[in-house]
Amino acid sequence: MEEDRSSKFSPSKLDCYKECPRRYQYRYVDKIARRRKTPETVVGTAVHAAFEEMYGLVSGGKLPSVLDVSALFEGAFEKEWDETVVVKDVRFTRADWMNVGRQCVAQYYEAHQPFTEDRTVAVEKRVGFPITVDGVEYRIEGYVDRLSLSPDGAFEIHDYKTAKSLPNQEYVDADWQLALYELAVRREWPDAQAVRLKWHYVRHGKTLTSVRDEAARERLRADVANTIAAIKHDHEFKPSPGPLCDWCEYRDLCPVFAHVEKVAALPAAQRMQDDGVQLVNALAEVEGKRRLVKDDLKALDVEKEDLDQRLAQFAAKADVTTVAGETAEATIKIKEDIRMPTKTGEPERHAALEHDARQTQLWNEVVRLDTHALIEGVRAKKWPEKMLRTAEALIERFGHREATTVVRLKRRSDVDDQ
Repeated sequence: MEEDRSSKFSPSKLDCYKECPRRYQYRYVDKIARRRKTPETVVGTAVHAAFEEMYGLVSGGKLPSVLDVSALFEGAFEKEWDETVVVKDVRFTRADWMNVGRQCVAQYYEAHQPFTEDRTVAVEKRVGFPITVDGVEYRIEGYVDRLSLSPDGAFEIHDYKTAKSLPNQEYVDADWQLALYELAVRREWPDAQAVRLKWHYVRHGKTLTSVRDEAARERLRADVANTIAAIKHDHEFKPSPGPLCDWCEYRDLCPVFAHVEKVAALPAAQRMQDDGVQLVNALAEVEGKRRLVKDDLKALDVEKEDLDQRLAQFAAKADVTTVAGETAEATIKIKEDIRMPTKTGEPERHAALEHDARQTQLWNEVVRLDTHALIEGVRAKKWPEKMLRTAEALIERFGHREATTVVRLKRRSDVDDQ
């Protein structure tokens, strides 16, 4: 069984687990060191390097020109871009990405020079604080792009983003990276009266600011503690497929994509010899036939429903209950069903029904045990400890575990309909 033995966590490390536990396992438990370079990461790294050097010069009393800072970016870009960069969109060249970075530098420089709006305390500063989870002390650590003091005495934590997308205020107010750095800053400077979190989206020339109150900071501590506890109790690290999978550096290892990656790398002739490919091709053929049969059945069901209605009308008009055919007979019966309001269909009437039923002695006789809710309640740990133990005991006594294999066929997006 896999087990995380970390004693230190960074915001990016915690984010990795929340996004995909299996990626977390590969990177931090198995310690498989891989770095996936993309044009976006190269631009981001180079812009950060240029700004770090720029603010170092400004703190020393020297104001570099925009051309100086652009040259710092270009040097970092040249050093970072190599043959390992994975280019997804071939429409954009290396020169195009260089220009993106230059524009980021120029826009930020124009908006903030001569950089006297605040005083830089540190750039790329390592900050951290302890947190106790289940009686064990861990460290939360990370690097602040820039820490400054504003004229009103507030600390400001700056982060530079080169992303193509610009988030809204709600997004940054929920972001926990800079909020965690705030906890570290407040610990190092207990007399800090105010701390502002600032995200500079340099590709858009836009700065978003967020301020957290003590209640928000307490919720953050609890969220971090719960995440660490989840990591420490996780022995499966199940994959969590999502939009970020396209950029994951462990696709060839992940059970969701390993065979897909292996097959994609094979020549066409060799691909057809793969056992898995042959099985899925056979399944696709069978599913195609099943779809045709299902379509036929649906048409027949519609036709049957129409004939049922017409027969019922004929029987009522003829005042008979059995109608003869050449090779069969049809018996028509009128059956009355009582339909009760449901939680999904008529929630208000269902709630009223349940309320009235609870007031009678019938309740203990007609109440339905929802075993699904029982199991999910235990999984989500939604009840107090005593109730959880009771629910777990019921599941242990009356439940049994069985493995079910589920196979779903998804049509490849790159294959045209025949």
